[in-house]
Amino acid sequence: MNASVQTVIWWKTSSSSPSATEAGPLVKLTIDGRNIEAPEGASLLSAASAAGIYIPSLCAHPDLPPSCQRGAGDSGCNLCVVEIAGTSGMRTSCSVAVEADMNVTTQSPAIDKLRKERIAKTLGTHPHVCLTCPQREGCSRTTCSFGNPVETRCCSIFSNCELRKVSDYVGIPATTPPYKSIQLPVIKNEPFYDRDYNLCIDCRRCLVACNDVRGVGCLEVKETEGRKWVGTIAATLIESGCKFCSACVTVCPTGALMDRTLDVAHKEESQVPCKHTCPAGIDVPRYVQLVGLGKYSEAVAVVREKLPFPGILGRACFSPCESACRRKHLDEPISIRSLKRIAADNDTGLWRQYSKQLPPTGKKAAIIGAGPAGLTAAYYLAKKGHAVTVFDALPAAGGMARYGIPSYRVPLDVIDSEVAEVTKLGVDIRYNTRIEKVDALFAEGHEAVFIGIGAQGGDKLGLPGDNLPNVVDSPTFLRAATLGLIGTPDTDIVIGKRVAVIGGGNVATDNARSARRLGAEVVDMVYRRTREEMPARDDEVLGCEEEGVNLRFLLAPKKIELNESGSSRLKITYAKMELGEPDATGRRRPMEIAGSEFTEDVDLIIAAIGQYPKKYEGFGVLTNDKGRITVRADSMLTSKPGVYAGGDCVLGPSTLIDSVAQGRIAAAAIDSQLGGDGDIEEKLLPDWDSDPHIGRDEGFNQVKRFHPVFIDPAQRHNWDEVELGFTAETAQAEALRCLKCNLAAKIEDMVLPPESWLELSDDNVAGVTEDSGVYQLLDADKKALVIKGVENLREGLQGMIGKSDEAKYFIVELAPFFSQRENQLVQAYMEQYGSMPKGVGADEMDDLF
Repeated sequence: MNASVQTVIWWKTSSSSPSATEAGPLVKLTIDGRNIEAPEGASLLSAASAAGIYIPSLCAHPDLPPSCQRGAGDSGCNLCVVEIAGTSGMRTSCSVAVEADMNVTTQSPAIDKLRKERIAKTLGTHPHVCLTCPQREGCSRTTCSFGNPVETRCCSIFSNCELRKVSDYVGIPATTPPYKSIQLPVIKNEPFYDRDYNLCIDCRRCLVACNDVRGVGCLEVKETEGRKWVGTIAATLIESGCKFCSACVTVCPTGALMDRTLDVAHKEESQVPCKHTCPAGIDVPRYVQLVGLGKYSEAVAVVREKLPFPGILGRACFSPCESACRRKHLDEPISIRSLKRIAADNDTGLWRQYSKQLPPTGKKAAIIGAGPAGLTAAYYLAKKGHAVTVFDALPAAGGMARYGIPSYRVPLDVIDSEVAEVTKLGVDIRYNTRIEKVDALFAEGHEAVFIGIGAQGGDKLGLPGDNLPNVVDSPTFLRAATLGLIGTPDTDIVIGKRVAVIGGGNVATDNARSARRLGAEVVDMVYRRTREEMPARDDEVLGCEEEGVNLRFLLAPKKIELNESGSSRLKITYAKMELGEPDATGRRRPMEIAGSEFTEDVDLIIAAIGQYPKKYEGFGVLTNDKGRITVRADSMLTSKPGVYAGGDCVLGPSTLIDSVAQGRIAAAAIDSQLGGDGDIEEKLLPDWDSDPHIGRDEGFNQVKRFHPVFIDPAQRHNWDEVELGFTAETAQAEALRCLKCNLAAKIEDMVLPPESWLELSDDNVAGVTEDSGVYQLLDADKKALVIKGVENLREGLQGMIGKSDEAKYFIVELAPFFSQRENQLVQAYMEQYGSMPKGVGADEMDDLF
């Protein structure tokens, strides 16, 4: 056997791991008496881990080459030592390559002794007094009953600390030297990360992650008073060239590196918030990075995995992903929506290569409403092989995307092009067809119906005169504008010289800018709060300002009258407002200033203060007090069997992407009802993923946000699209600002010491002691559902068997003072996850069981 192998491969069972293909053929070996197979040349540590055999380690990590090969702690942590038959002494399993017929021992008195010596050496340079404290669980570590100095105590991640768990597994010897503080830097005033180098154990995982795996190279080994630690190559993260990819933080086994922007209760969601805030679940980082490579068609393929309208949403999405983008903690978020748009505008149809449509099933579904929700449902149902007919009362498809968003934002040809992709699947759209009764559709042979009628009604102002001629609601005005009816005998709406739009949201800006295009000389957009509280997007407000709309704040209409003597049609009375205390929305409440009323002449008043779904009694479905259809969130099923609903008729006035998301949910549920598998997921770009090697890029962390091109305000007198989008050069530059947060989320969790959990079954519970203590019920992911102190552990657990499908495992701990111990464990859980376990408290226990 060759005992001096120079190169080993960290091997994982996942075939997506690059090293899985680099390792050699499978060979047989024995570890602790178990016969296993592993690739020749893989590290012995990774082979044991893949076989479920735990070997402690602090300098190795499943997604990194062992940092001891970079000289971590001079010779590494040495915790992963094993004995190999035929080889003298002990070897570190992370640096030994698998060979055929190896016979390996991972536990023996000599191994345990060496591991204890090594953990003692590691803890000697790390605050650890809490690890051996009898009151350690549940302690806040802000005060200490034993008077230990703050610098000797463990940090805030104690309950989830990898170093703690490994130390507990190995055993902390009494000979462990006390920690001596040397006052290394503690930095908490830079973007994202808090760094306390006093907690660094010189494992060098962060060094390998940053310098070798990511290729950024902003870390180096430092030495202070004989103690080695890893810090930045320059004074700050910015100056060091950090790209804030979070790899270093993710692999750190202590609290030395922590990301203060993460939500511990929702770690995965907060690691990649752009993806998780997208209602449709689009893999945002993936398509943004593809745009950065100039791969537009590939980017569209990623978007189309979740929705059929990239061009529409690339222009009119509310883009919650941008609001959530982590780059905002550095400077400004990525212009994600505009990147989607340039990709859609340059798509060559590559996605069709993997897009599939199943053979006809013979099942029929009806969709009422050709808006975003209805067309999305139709699209996916047709792909599942069902015959779909869409009914719409208007002469063209698009719903609020066409009739509620002006064409200077979303051109009609973009809508028509993407609707055509739906009809190419065989979807039959019947225009100018109003459906009054759902049962008539069932009588025609449709087995499922989806209602997506939108919120076509506009809220009135609720003041005297709001029903006078030329006082209209927003949906009525915008629909008439799209249909070209204003100024014709087919509508009573007259623009005149002066228009007042009441409201401060995006819909109000659409009305104001449309009124300017329709010939109004003066357009006032009147809002009762200030610009700071205004809900409209900044770019929409800027468009109003550039196009000559008067933004008037702290005003509220009081009454409207006919103007019988003046040149205008109406008179509107306003009152001046001031802001008081915050209301339920968090915005300061507007309060009328006594005696501040004044009157102005106006020709047209548009109420843009809210919308509602029009009632259709013939649908036979339950609605709430706001007229919205009530549905089950997991299926969009209404109170009427076989009838589903989604979009604004369920949500109220919302966003296009929310409607699309509900259309997807409904399509999956309807497919199941019609005999399908309910799986509408697609992989339209299966062979591309983010490159983990992101490289060094000088100045990357100081590149400011790029902005798309707009046509000159002087040219905006028609319905031509105002935003021209990015040039290819600026699109690529903007996309390359992406922090690639998805890479950190893909880093595998470290293999931790085995826990003493058992499957929740009669046999296992029968073997539990009848002493007092605390039991924990765990879900399939070993996360605590219930932490409960009881006088009789066996009796308490027996009462829980079969009462919840979620509870899969349990652990017990003897505790004479079980109530106190329960409180300590619950507090430790809250420190780790930021919330109580699901089953703590009487109400929660009742719901769970």
